[in-house]
Amino acid sequence: MKNCNEVMEEYLSLDKGERIPPGITLHLLACKRCRAQVRLLRRAERSSVPNPCDQTALDDAAILAVMKKITTKSDSQKNPISFSKWIVGGVIMALLFIAYSVFAKPGSNHFLTVYTYVELAALITAYCALFIRSNMDFFVKKINSKFEKKDGLAL
Repeated sequence: MKNCNEVMEEYLSLDKGERIPPGITLHLLACKRCRAQVRLLRRAERSSVPNPCDQTALDDAAILAVMKKITTKSDSQKNPISFSKWIVGGVIMALLFIAYSVFAKPGSNHFLTVYTYVELAALITAYCALFIRSNMDFFVKKINSKFEKKDGLAL
C-alpha cells in the first residue's frame, strides 16, 4: 500500500475536475489526515476562485463597449451586393442554363445528362440560399409586415 506522501503527490498531479482514481479514494476513506488535507485544499481552491454569481454593474465600461458593438452595424454585416445585382445575376444564370439545355447534344449519354442536371439544380439551390441568406433582413421585414397587415396591426 502507498504511503500518504505518494497518495498526496498523485492527488495533486490530477487535473482540475478529473476523477479521483480508486486507489486514492480508498486511501482517503481510510486515512483521516489525508482526507483533512484534501478537504482543506478544496476549500482553499473554492475561496481563491471568484464567485461566478457576482454581477457586474450595468454601467460598467466593458459591458457598455460590448453593447455598443452589438447595436452598431459593422462593415461585415452590411450587404456588399445590391438586391438588383442578385436578380440580374440570377436571370443571367437561368438564361445560360436554358441555353445549355437547348444546345446540349440530347441522347448522347443519359447518365451524364442526369448528372449535369442534378449539378445545375444544386447550383441553383445554392444560389437561392445565398441570395436569401444575404438579404435576410429584407425577407424578415416583408414577412413581419405581412403578418401585421393580416392581424390588423399595421400602422
